[in-house]
Amino acid sequence: MKTMRAKALASLLAGFVTLAGFSGCHASSAAMFSESATISASSAPQDSASSTTQISQTSEAGTYVQDDMTELMPQTYAYFTDLRLSADGAVEVVGLSQSGGIQLLRWTDDVWETAVESSQPAVANGALTVAADGTLWTVCRDDSGAYTLQSGTDPAAMQTIPVEALSQEEALPIGLRLAADGKIFLTAQVGETTVFVLVDPATRQATTVTPGFYGSPAFYAEGSIYTFAAGSTSLSVLDATNGRVLQQYSLPLAEPLARASAAAIQQNCLIWADSNGIHQIALGGTLQQNLADNRSFALASSSFIVQQIVLDGQGNYWVSGVNAGGQAQIYRYRYDTQAAVASGGELVVWAMEDSLLLRETVNTYASEHPEQTVTVEYGQDSLDNGMTVDDVIRTLNVEIFAGEGPDVLVLDGLPVESYIRQGILADLSNIDTSNCYENIVHCYADESGCWALPLLFRPSLVYCQSEENKARLSEAQNLTDLQDLLCVKSNFHYDGYYNLFSELYPAASASIFAVEGEGVNEDALREFLSVTKAVVDAQQISAEYDPLFGDGEDTASGDDGQHLAVDIPVSMNWYGRAQDPADCAAGNPSDYLLTYIYMVSETGSVPALIRPLPGDVFTPVMTMGVLNTSDQVDAGVAFVGTMLDCETEDLAGRGSFNGYFVRQGVQLAKVSQRYDGTDGNPTPSELNLDAVMAQLTTPSNTDLSLRELVYENAAQLYTGVQDLETTVANILQRTDLYYAEQQ
Repeated sequence: MKTMRAKALASLLAGFVTLAGFSGCHASSAAMFSESATISASSAPQDSASSTTQISQTSEAGTYVQDDMTELMPQTYAYFTDLRLSADGAVEVVGLSQSGGIQLLRWTDDVWETAVESSQPAVANGALTVAADGTLWTVCRDDSGAYTLQSGTDPAAMQTIPVEALSQEEALPIGLRLAADGKIFLTAQVGETTVFVLVDPATRQATTVTPGFYGSPAFYAEGSIYTFAAGSTSLSVLDATNGRVLQQYSLPLAEPLARASAAAIQQNCLIWADSNGIHQIALGGTLQQNLADNRSFALASSSFIVQQIVLDGQGNYWVSGVNAGGQAQIYRYRYDTQAAVASGGELVVWAMEDSLLLRETVNTYASEHPEQTVTVEYGQDSLDNGMTVDDVIRTLNVEIFAGEGPDVLVLDGLPVESYIRQGILADLSNIDTSNCYENIVHCYADESGCWALPLLFRPSLVYCQSEENKARLSEAQNLTDLQDLLCVKSNFHYDGYYNLFSELYPAASASIFAVEGEGVNEDALREFLSVTKAVVDAQQISAEYDPLFGDGEDTASGDDGQHLAVDIPVSMNWYGRAQDPADCAAGNPSDYLLTYIYMVSETGSVPALIRPLPGDVFTPVMTMGVLNTSDQVDAGVAFVGTMLDCETEDLAGRGSFNGYFVRQGVQLAKVSQRYDGTDGNPTPSELNLDAVMAQLTTPSNTDLSLRELVYENAAQLYTGVQDLETTVANILQRTDLYYAEQQ
């Protein structure tokens, strides 16, 4: 809604702005520039390539379209080892088949021509390219582990090109490319030094440049080497003959490019592709251009791994990569003035932070609804710019109640209960939730409808190995019943009071802040603070976080040394240390896979007891809501339905998630494929976690402002700065003010 008006204004203003800085860099006639920043050049004389020019803008309609260029190829390939422009400007690609065959393909007259066909040298190590005359160039590795650069037209009779850097023990080849001028450009890492090697095919002489340590992608173009300082956005231009620095550019990149990025230097521009589209920056200019950012394109998919990019003479961008099935793909992105621009309006999705499930949904929904534009706004961006969590939520609330908010909300961290009470969320009852954990997906439903839908959840669990503790844990009805067990370090080992708070607060929050109404249950608050303070004192926890690992991973330091617990957040540490084995664990395991690993891998057995913490509480995650004030309610509901449909085994196998899928059995099936019992350990199904999940009844309070409010005061209690009565009073006072703001 509000984004559409902002974009319209930006489009109007763009017509009055003089655009500078794309010296020789291709820009489509209707392209928009989304970011303006100064690019500085220093340390060397300026040349004509760094001068700026003006690019005319026209009112031509159209948009970027994606062409699958792999469909026209003579066969499928496992890998494209080189994507480049030939000396005459034709796009060429070297494809490696599953059987080891090699083909050099050239795009000519709208068809792929097979220019060279060969087989792979027996000891090739993956770094391989083919010249137009049929000469193979490859990095090989012998039985001793030593690398060599070899070339030849006969794969069975390759000749070695002496490269001293590759013969060193610590050598690791990184990339091998055929440059436009016919030279072979090899990048290798030798210990702490990055080595660049240029080979003249005519003389087979190698020139080695060792300027230092460079960590991001390196390029060779027109007699110069372009490379980033490690972990930096500073681009250095080196003389390819002696490594002398010719020029340096400080580029306005949000973060350094990864070494494996699909990136190139062409026409005095840095061009790269990632999941947000194609980007380019003129090295001597002042603007960054973002192109082909359609969420339905393959680039946006988390299952597509980009490898190389090239810009052809017609202004088309070619990107190679590998899809989820392990097949090599090439896509061409071209500006089509006849293509229809999305006319179905804009669907704006707001989330505090990014996630794999959200990205997958945006891509899937965009491909199914090309008539609509999907925009995602992240609260994390505001946090990175210095705003507090309260500031972000307060700003969002102002926009929502002014009718300028987003259409779809990821409610994690937001006051979802308040939104439901105020009646601003649309009914999601029409979404098919069959084959889901019904107790989870209906946690925000009443007789009138379903007002929010969690797509992930984290159960608050407690479990143990010994029969003795099993009996005691089985009878626990509240947090106080667990206090004696929690205080004994050999039962539960906590590594910083932040970890203790993070494990127990979700279950306690459901009682402290009742879902039905606004207010604080003072008795529940006192119980939580009293029990956690007793554990802090009994276990002599003095640090907030692990001093070695900082915020997020916690270690307790004491007479018996340090003990590491990864903050999932959950301390599943039966085998934490031989001298201090914790028998029990409690917390909120982040997904099915990690639950299984931590419960079984160290002990090789099923726990004696797995049960929810008292209160049978779970934490809703990726809780989706649609604002009923939106003009895109139906589209928003369809988006949430698509999100649920994205919970597949394929997605489950592509990463770790911040919770269990609500689609029952999906993660279990994927984990069971990986851990099938052949290692002698119990299988995931033997944990019978579904029976435990069925016991969960109550969602925790996920309001991030309330959590931080409680934690700030609890930390003062744990460190002795204030007593229990003062802590309780402060929390009550601040929550009253917070609830007043929600009215």
